[in-house]
Amino acid sequence: MQEREALNDDIEKTLSAEGLDLLEFRLSRHRGSVQVSAVVKGPAGTGTGECAKAHRLIERRLAEAHDIVDPHIEVSSPGIDRLLKTPRDFAAFEGSRIRFIRAGETEWERGLLRGVAEETVCIDTVEGELVVPFAGLFKARLDSTMEGE
Repeated sequence: MQEREALNDDIEKTLSAEGLDLLEFRLSRHRGSVQVSAVVKGPAGTGTGECAKAHRLIERRLAEAHDIVDPHIEVSSPGIDRLLKTPRDFAAFEGSRIRFIRAGETEWERGLLRGVAEETVCIDTVEGELVVPFAGLFKARLDSTMEGE
């Protein structure tokens, strides 16, 4: 498990040095081949250019530092309605509009993701600023319906 975390940290640092956020990283081995799946975010969004850049960086780093040659790599963007699951996700999308359901509630609320602290998320809503612990959020996702407002 430590090897997997070290690999994840290494790839995250490699991409971060080039201005890309690593949101997800999975590596699996099957019958002598290595499959890699990554979700990345660029500072101004994620298009094919950012995905291709991440692909090259990941491939080079795996070969240089981890002796993994010729892996099958898939890199994708987070998507416009990405589910926000981890503090890393929330931090990567500060300033974005989100939809969320608080724990114990059933209705979606909307707001602007303002910030992330150690255990809390700050969201501007129509009712005002809301500070919610991560455990107090049942579900959260990017809100593409509010784009451009």
